[in-house]
Amino acid sequence: MSEKLIRVGGHDVPLTTAEAWVSSYFDAEANQTAKKPYAYPFYDCMDTGTGPNELSDGDLLAPVLLNAAPTIRGFRTLKGMRPTLEAGLAAIPLDLTLEAAVADGSHSALLAGLATVLDVPDPDEEWTDVKGTILMKTLHRKRPLFVPLYDTKVFACYVGPVEAGFPILEDSKRSWSRFFEQLAESMVRDLTRQRELWGVLARSAPDDVVPLRLLDVVAWNAGKQLG
Repeated sequence: MSEKLIRVGGHDVPLTTAEAWVSSYFDAEANQTAKKPYAYPFYDCMDTGTGPNELSDGDLLAPVLLNAAPTIRGFRTLKGMRPTLEAGLAAIPLDLTLEAAVADGSHSALLAGLATVLDVPDPDEEWTDVKGTILMKTLHRKRPLFVPLYDTKVFACYVGPVEAGFPILEDSKRSWSRFFEQLAESMVRDLTRQRELWGVLARSAPDDVVPLRLLDVVAWNAGKQLG
């Protein structure tokens, strides 16, 4: 019998390989003593003393724990983005899942309310210090059920030629809002079409780990192989 495969974007991963990645990444006890620990639970359970609609200076530095440290200028830029981002978060119900939002079509406007800070005309040099990776790794902790994680490894899994099976075409002129809309739809498609397999993967992680976090770990590892 052939081994089961789990698909992330345009890439298939053997289920047993994905299980090993997930089990290792979310081993909180091992990460407490490892010389090179993974980010769980340090990123996921980081306590900044703020509510779900607030972004303190500590929240803005959370991407450091996912190896996406903002520059000093980037941190300053994030502080300037804070009012818009907090308003965008406030518009997203705490219990709203990305799957439910894609199903009813509300994901487009809600994601745009966050990504709009990146879609500025003729951004200056400083503004480009903050892009999609830092933005989503800042916001995911506040809405883990809704905000997907993103970086170059996720990009490698989801963006490529259609004939090769990738769901998103590369397009340098596409807005960040439109890109995250497409990424959300693609991720939800992966999660819903393979619900049983993601359920199997979830058993290799603690109960507090949400589907989007699981998917990110699999995509991150798979994307490393594609890069």
